[in-house]
Amino acid sequence: MLRRYRFFQVALVVLIPIAGCGQQSNQFSSKLNSLGEQAEYEESSPATAVGRAPNQNATSDVADGESNESAKLNRRIVYNTKLSLVVKEYSVFESTLPGLVERHGGFISKSETSRRFNDQQSGVWVARIPVASYADFLQGVSGLGFAESRTEDAQDITAEFIDVEARIRNNKKLEERIITMLKERTGKLSDVLDIERELSRVREEIERMEGRLRVLADRSAMATITIRCREEKEYVPPKSPTLGSRAQRSWAGSISTLRATGENLVVAGIAIVPWLIVLAVPLFIVVVVARRVLRKRTP
Repeated sequence: MLRRYRFFQVALVVLIPIAGCGQQSNQFSSKLNSLGEQAEYEESSPATAVGRAPNQNATSDVADGESNESAKLNRRIVYNTKLSLVVKEYSVFESTLPGLVERHGGFISKSETSRRFNDQQSGVWVARIPVASYADFLQGVSGLGFAESRTEDAQDITAEFIDVEARIRNNKKLEERIITMLKERTGKLSDVLDIERELSRVREEIERMEGRLRVLADRSAMATITIRCREEKEYVPPKSPTLGSRAQRSWAGSISTLRATGENLVVAGIAIVPWLIVLAVPLFIVVVVARRVLRKRTP
């Protein structure tokens, strides 16, 4: 009986510390799991990314303002503008535009000039202007003549830019892991070749995406402005149409259409004449042969 009592005492002495350690271990594991879940939540939660505290309204307003300002600064916009100008002296416009582009830190990527009836000139100019000077340049170039029309197109490529950046980072991490694997690999030659092929594929993908990133950066950093300019020495800006002007325009349009139709008929008749000459010879032969055959058959 005494031995059995001592055995229970020894068992209690041994089991109590073990139970305590197990409980501490379980608490530690649960704490690690909770920290891991918290870290995953912080990575996926947009509110945490901008530093929002759920119970601090003033701090959240400041954080929202800062995050909105940061988003505006980091936004990538591609500007494409088409401008139609009418000037009295095309030569003045042609000599003034390059200096205006240079003052705003841009360059001319394309220019084309042509002459029309009565020695009037027209041209197409494509200018690349930094986005920071985009509005000032438009105002300056519009002052060189009368702006008949202006079309502006702004395309937000921020999402694509961020996506390409993230893919480049991920592929570079994958490249580092493959290089480490290649250094530590001591197996078959075929395995080494497979790893090298995968490394080559990843590097090619990185180069392709870096090229795309450079294109997006260039397009968003420099606005593209296409200027169509024509010379009109006696140009009068259009006014609100009246009944008389509308009737005059309608009459002139009808006369112009009638004249164009008559000219087209004359041109079509002239085009048919050679065909009639070519077809007349075989037709004459057929008629002559047919008459002779009919004469022979008649008694």
